[in-house]
Amino acid sequence: MELARQWLQGKGVELGRGAHNPLAPADCISVAPCDGVNYVDERDLADYRVYVQEQQRHGRGVDQVDVVADATVLPFAAGELDYIASSHVLEHVPDIFSAWLEWGRVLREGGISFMIVPKRDALVEDSVRPITGLDAHIEAFQHKMTPQSLSPGLPWRTHYHVFTLQGLFAALNWFNQQGLGVSWLLEAQEESDSKVGNGHTLVLSKQHTLPPLEESIGQLGAAFQSERYAEAVLLARQALSLNFRIHEAWFILAMSQLQLGDSRAAVQSLTQALVLQPKHVEYRNMYQQLLGQPFSYPLSLVDYLARLL
Repeated sequence: MELARQWLQGKGVELGRGAHNPLAPADCISVAPCDGVNYVDERDLADYRVYVQEQQRHGRGVDQVDVVADATVLPFAAGELDYIASSHVLEHVPDIFSAWLEWGRVLREGGISFMIVPKRDALVEDSVRPITGLDAHIEAFQHKMTPQSLSPGLPWRTHYHVFTLQGLFAALNWFNQQGLGVSWLLEAQEESDSKVGNGHTLVLSKQHTLPPLEESIGQLGAAFQSERYAEAVLLARQALSLNFRIHEAWFILAMSQLQLGDSRAAVQSLTQALVLQPKHVEYRNMYQQLLGQPFSYPLSLVDYLARLL
C-alpha cells in the first residue's frame, strides 16, 4: 500500500496485526491483547484461538505478537514511537477518544496514527446496524467504557462501532476542539482504502495544538491565489481537522494537490467536497476531467441514507 509506505517509517507498532494482511513494515512491533499464553483478559485467549483459525484459513502462519497490551494502555514511554498502525481495529475499541489520547502520548510530535476502519457494509452484520454517532463516542469517553464494562451485555471485543469516513471526521473535529493536550492534523484520507478496498483510511499526525479555524480559513484563499500550494495544503488540512464540513476547503485542497502533482490525493479530497456538495457543477466537472467518469456517491452512504427514509 503506497500510502502506508509513505507514512509508516521509523519505530512503530501495529495493533492487531494479521499475517494474511499486514499493514505496517515487517520490523514493526506487533501489539495484541493475547499471544496465546499471556493476555490482558482471560477472555482474550478465546479470541486468540479464533485468530489462529482465521490465519490458518488464509493459509498463513500466525503472526508473532511482540507486546501483549490493550490498544488504550500501551507500555511505551511518552514520545517513543514514530507511528501507530491499525487496520480493522478501532471498531473493537469502545472508547476511541481514550485510545487517541493514549496514542498521542506514545507518539513523538509529528508522529503518525494510520488507521483503516471497515466500511459499514464490509460485514453483512454491520450493514444493518446504525452508524455510531458522535454522541455515542462522547458518552463512551465520558464514562471510560471498556470491553470489561460492556460485558456480558455485548460479545467480547465485538464491533462496538459502525463507521463512515465522515463520522470519523466529525469525531476528529470534536476531539481537536476539546483542548486535551493532543491535537491531530488530518494528513491523508481515502474513501475506499487502497489496500483491500473494504475500509476507509484516515492518516493523522500528532500536533501539540492547531491554529484557530478562522486563522487557517482566513489565509487559505490568499495562499492558493498566490500559488503557494504547499502552504494552501497545510492550511486546508488544519481547517478540516477542526471542521470537515467546509466543502470549499476540500476543493482548494484538491486543486493545490493537483498543482503539486499528487493527483491521487487530489481525487480523494475532491471526493469529500462532492460528498458534501454532490450537485456542485464545478466539482463534478473537475471529477469527470480527472477520472473520465461522473462522480458516484459512495454506495455505503447511499445505502445508509436510504435506510433513514
